[in-house]
Amino acid sequence: MAEVVARHCLAQRSVATRCEVDSCGTASFNVGKAPDPRALAALRKRGYEHHDHTARQISDEDFAAFTHIVAMDRSNLRTLQGWLPADFRGNLRLLLDPSSLPGGAEIADPFYGNAGHFDEALCLIERGVASLLDEILGAD
Repeated sequence: MAEVVARHCLAQRSVATRCEVDSCGTASFNVGKAPDPRALAALRKRGYEHHDHTARQISDEDFAAFTHIVAMDRSNLRTLQGWLPADFRGNLRLLLDPSSLPGGAEIADPFYGNAGHFDEALCLIERGVASLLDEILGAD
């Protein structure tokens, strides 16, 4: 969902060609799978166009290719910190600023929840993506 939101926001700002956006997981168990139908429904409900996506696992090459790598929750952030090559000079962080939400800044994985959990995650993703792009590109 975060990749779709980021692509949409970049297109709205007319800077889509200046940025490369991709998404991946930290574990291999979903590699090759399509997005969860509940995620696609939440995106459609909010008017986002979905592109074809097949899940993949992060690789060492991603740390060389991307300047900004974001995690949805602290568990995945810790996994990424452990994977981090010594020569990584980019920015690794949570999508949400820890000071932006009372009680924490994680986006819980909605997989084990219901459709409403996907809607909640999408709201947080929209907030985080907008803030991240303001930081990277400068506020409009």
